[in-house]
Amino acid sequence: MIGSERRPRIHCGTFDAETCWRDDKLTRLPSIPDLQTRNLVNAMDELLFVFCQKQDTLLTRYAMDEAHLHYLQDIGFRFTNNKVDLDVSLPPTASSEMNIFERLSAALPYMKLEELVQDVELEPFAILNGVDVLAEQQGWRFHAPSLQVIKHVNSKVYSTELKDKLGIWNVSQFIRSCTELDSIGKALLDSGPFLIKDTFGVSGKGNLLISTEGMLNRVSTYIAKQENNDRQTLFIVEPLLNKEMDFSCQFEILPDGSFSFISVQQVLNSDFAYQGSVTAAPPLIQRLEREGYWELMQAVSNSLYESGYFGHVCVDSMVLQDGSIVPLVEINARKSMSLIKHQLDMYLDAHSLEGYLTYVSMVGSTPIAFGDVLHAMENEGLLYKNGCRNGIIPLSANTFKVNQQRDGRYKARMYVSIVASDLVEGEQLSIRLRTLLSSLAITVSS
Repeated sequence: MIGSERRPRIHCGTFDAETCWRDDKLTRLPSIPDLQTRNLVNAMDELLFVFCQKQDTLLTRYAMDEAHLHYLQDIGFRFTNNKVDLDVSLPPTASSEMNIFERLSAALPYMKLEELVQDVELEPFAILNGVDVLAEQQGWRFHAPSLQVIKHVNSKVYSTELKDKLGIWNVSQFIRSCTELDSIGKALLDSGPFLIKDTFGVSGKGNLLISTEGMLNRVSTYIAKQENNDRQTLFIVEPLLNKEMDFSCQFEILPDGSFSFISVQQVLNSDFAYQGSVTAAPPLIQRLEREGYWELMQAVSNSLYESGYFGHVCVDSMVLQDGSIVPLVEINARKSMSLIKHQLDMYLDAHSLEGYLTYVSMVGSTPIAFGDVLHAMENEGLLYKNGCRNGIIPLSANTFKVNQQRDGRYKARMYVSIVASDLVEGEQLSIRLRTLLSSLAITVSS
């Protein structure tokens, strides 16, 4: 229920905010453009339904799947959503590079939305260019730091310098030219592989592992060509640490500067890319308590507030195989996948259940309706329903179908919350889901 002091909210966002924050004048690491993967990220905004309460509205780039919406309503989620894709409502001259807020500013005058509740607050996933214009255009309440502050505190430059300021062990070095990359990189290779990090890289994008001098030479040459075209270089390099576990801390800095702790989640990564989140085990929480981790997060919060930031924060941390804790890897001054996981925790806790957040990557060759997937999951006893003690909650349908085409292979992804008594039971459910998807002529990635 919505309390008397909570206004209805408009939820929306772009999950690759770092791409929007990045300075185009900087050199880039080599990468292969992938339109289908980009489409998947654009469709992830539907995951924001977890933050919605009954009077809230979720505006997504692609209209949510009707079968998926009915399922979510059946298990207790109620919210309003746009019924057509934003692109359908945009004028023909609209740019394909618009972020979600710019798209909404252009599309809303043309859209036939259900009348929005008045006196609402805009609740974005991350602050991007045009969000304040959209709020003013629609008369929505919106209070957030400036875009300049957002870019400043989300840069890995900020988190790297903050480590030194707070006296945290820091193995990172700045690279400001291809010449520095070449010399410092060769010195690092003497001790083993190292990482080159883009200042706005995220979830595997913008991290490059260098293991040989030949790889280093090719990257240095690639950077040099861009510098010759008047681009500036700013990367961070650090030795590849012998990591045992990733985890993250979520907290919120209120507008008055006060610190509100939310959760700690263990993060499952593969090749530096996000794979899922599980609730941090009690021994880790107890150890963080003993080693002053909470006081350090308070210090991080204070520094962010002094820099002009308030709002949600996700601090990435890790445990190394020698047992030592690296408390600050980087800062995400925005909402996060781990915050989405926490929101699902609260939903499941009301039913005395637990779950973990993950996704399944797939490749298909023929279109499949998401409603058919839900039906197949229900027939196999996999689909979570109210009253079940275990099951799988499909969290996204657009990431499953956004790339579907009549001819040709397409990439698909389905985010899920696996409701189980423990990780062993959860893994069994995950295997059953993958087997089911494979039976539908979908190739499931390992």
